[in-house]
Amino acid sequence: MHERMTTVDEIRNVILLLRSPPQVGAPSQDKPINITHQSHEITVSNRFRGNITTLSSRVPDTINGLLYVPDLPAGDPCHSETAPFVPDPVVRRSNLPPTDYYKLVAIAPWTSPGCSRKYMAAADSAPIRAFIFYRPNNSSAAPPHATSLAWDINGSTKWRMKTYYPVFAVSGQTGQSMMLHLNSYSGNATEIPFAQNISDLYGADVDDFIRIWTDMDISIAHHSGPVWLYFLIVAVVLAIIISATSLTMHLTQAWRRIQLRRRVISGEVNLEAMGIKRLAVSIDDVRKFPLYTYRYDPPANSPPTSPGVPLPSPVNTAGCNQAPLGVIYNGLQQAEPMCFGKPLPSPISAPDVATDSQPMCLICLEQFQNRVTVIREISCGHIFHPECIDEFLTEVSSLCPICKASMLPAGYCPKITNETVRRERAIRRLRHKSRDDEESGDEGRKGRRRGIGTSIADCICNRRDFSPGPIIPPRPPRAKKKRRSHQRSRSRGVVDLSALTGRERMRALAGSPLDDRTATPPTRWRQMRNKIFPGY
Repeated sequence: MHERMTTVDEIRNVILLLRSPPQVGAPSQDKPINITHQSHEITVSNRFRGNITTLSSRVPDTINGLLYVPDLPAGDPCHSETAPFVPDPVVRRSNLPPTDYYKLVAIAPWTSPGCSRKYMAAADSAPIRAFIFYRPNNSSAAPPHATSLAWDINGSTKWRMKTYYPVFAVSGQTGQSMMLHLNSYSGNATEIPFAQNISDLYGADVDDFIRIWTDMDISIAHHSGPVWLYFLIVAVVLAIIISATSLTMHLTQAWRRIQLRRRVISGEVNLEAMGIKRLAVSIDDVRKFPLYTYRYDPPANSPPTSPGVPLPSPVNTAGCNQAPLGVIYNGLQQAEPMCFGKPLPSPISAPDVATDSQPMCLICLEQFQNRVTVIREISCGHIFHPECIDEFLTEVSSLCPICKASMLPAGYCPKITNETVRRERAIRRLRHKSRDDEESGDEGRKGRRRGIGTSIADCICNRRDFSPGPIIPPRPPRAKKKRRSHQRSRSRGVVDLSALTGRERMRALAGSPLDDRTATPPTRWRQMRNKIFPGY
């Protein structure tokens, strides 16, 4: 992305005296002499500042060398095209010292794209350090910008990438001035301006070369393109990251929905029992539960079951369904959970078979009348009035009001959403964490068993008199005040069913309201976030 851009701040032309032939490692008197630096009166020097456009940036260590015009092939039509702007006795490659010891800087007019390309091709074989173009006009204004179509060759700018040296453009006035100086210093030591003075001062020989040396002050900057390009790249990268993250989360959530649906169908997960989703049973499925006539003949020695008298707790409660803890039955709170016998035999399966101790419908709290009341038996074995259990299962909950068994048909699965998956995973993690904490707590208690030495030390340090003493009776517990309001009982987890109306009693039996019924609707921002990042 980063491109090293070369900017020329100043171009300086000075006159050098080159001994013929120059050799590498020659004595100091044979090295080039900067005549301009020695005497300004007998030479011409030029300094050009500003109005320099960088066309192609290929940065060498330094940009300097002998100024010349590349040689075009003989008979090339570009000779006649550029002849008005390139004087005939201008410095060519043949007018320079016959060695590669010196680097070169080329200059040519940009008359047409084709001729300009030929000039650069001719310069490719020379040890060139830079190329300077100028538009053939007498304007001192800055040349066109590097992105201008005026610098295109064959309708494109690919030529800039193929050049191994930097290419610059100067104004027409500056280019013509440099070309005139090349015309003046293209001959031998006797044909240049102030030739006699230079020969007297420096002992110049006829075979010596007095040429123009071009030195450029450059500044290199790392340009990374316009600012909008950075923002565009950042936006594209962010869009790719967001899209990849969103796609991954959507695929993950889809896989989790499939897995949860499979577990619900197989019966491993009960969404309503876990408090995740409130479900209901269709009326067609409810009507599939059989109807019976209630028949129960209590033994002769059994106590009465009139209202206001609590039912006796069965001695053997193995394998029975228990009512929810804290439910007040017939106005009195049960000390032990009630058992209604599981499984319940069908009341009309045989004339002498009874339904065990379930004398009333727990939804409406009305007593069943022997051989009169029509009841519906659900799949878990509990019995209710048909109108009570039908309304409860179709409108309130799909769970049995007593044992919380699911009454949904086998293989049924409600719509699984990402919110359902999130809640189920959270509850499962919480259960695993609670189980791990209990296991770690048991191991910690086992690890803290007291040794024999510790017990002996405790006995020595805490001596007691084991002689019998007066027996102090335990302090009787304080009598608790009765709570008259069923609302206060609700705050302690106890619900007085007899104090509630029919629909309120159904809701109390179904349990506390689920989050999906009481939660406030999500904001628009949260809805959009959940669509992009499901499961966040």
